[in-house]
This record gives sequence, C-alpha cells and structure tokens, in this order.
Amino acid sequence: MHTLVASNNSDSIFHSFHMSRMNINKTAMLVLGSWATANIIIGGYGNLKSSGRTKYFYQFNAMWNVVNLGIASLGFLNASKSNPSQLSNLQILNDYTSLQNFLMLNAGLDLAYIMTGFYLRERAKSSPKGERLIGYGNSLLLQGGFLLIFDVALYFIHLNNAKMRLYPHLDKLFNNEIGIGLNFEF
Repeated sequence: MHTLVASNNSDSIFHSFHMSRMNINKTAMLVLGSWATANIIIGGYGNLKSSGRTKYFYQFNAMWNVVNLGIASLGFLNASKSNPSQLSNLQILNDYTSLQNFLMLNAGLDLAYIMTGFYLRERAKSSPKGERLIGYGNSLLLQGGFLLIFDVALYFIHLNNAKMRLYPHLDKLFNNEIGIGLNFEF
C-alpha cells in the first residue's frame, strides 16, 4: 500500500488541472448538446416532410439524438457541479485516466455504429424493408462519424491539457522538487 503526500502547491496544481478539465468538458457537452438539438429539430421536421429512406434517415437522427441530448445535459451538469476541493489529488488523476479510457471505448463503439450503418445499407439490398434500412444505415454513418470525431478530438484535447497543465508538474512532484513523496507500507 502506498500513500501520496503532497504540499499545498501540488494541491493547487491538481485543482487547477481539474477545473480546466471540467471547463473543457462543459464546452464539449455544449457542442454535443447543440449537435443533438439541431438533429432533433431537423430530424423531426424532415420526418414529417419527407418519405422513404429520407424520412427514415431524419427519423433515426432525431431518435438517436434524444439520447445524445440527455448525455450532454448530464455531462454539463456534472462538470458544472464538480468541486476539486472535494477530491484528492489521486482521485483527480483517476478521474482523468477513467475519462480518457472511456473516450477510447466510445471511439470503438463509434466505429461499431459506422460498421452497423454499412451493414444495414448492405442488408437493405435483399430486404422488403430496404428503404428503412438504408435510411437508418445512413443515419448511423452520420451519427457514428460525428461521434468518432467528437470522442477522438476530446481525447486529444484532454491529453494536450494534461501535457500543458499536469504532466510537467508531476515530474517535479515525483522528483521531490515541491514536496511530494511515496511511502510504502508492508
């Protein structure tokens, strides 16, 4: 078992990093929420005013983005309410690492959405529900593509933030330049 001993200076570094990370998350959730809102409005209108595969494309975009809007709303609220003084430095590091892992998992799911879109388009060739499958497949290609770009971009934005605001200080912390040490107990 080990404990992390830190000075007030290291606490302020971690708190500052955490707050910058939460600001990034709030902005990201506003982007996702805006995308979702636009897709719900345009998708709802398109669903009412079109037919065939186009109708199904709009329909699926609207349905898909109800979930995205919920995720964006909860994510924004969590980022807004986050208080670094209630977290230990280790919790801040763990939260950051967990988020990065989650974003990479999401990127894998985004690729699965895209592949499912291609599958639905191919399946449509031999199905009596071909128009629906093409519309839904096209929607999955669009939504999966957007989410893949979103998740990968957010991963690298957070990584860059850590490279600027955290990693240089961690090196100093672990070299005992500003009062951190490891204590191993057996």
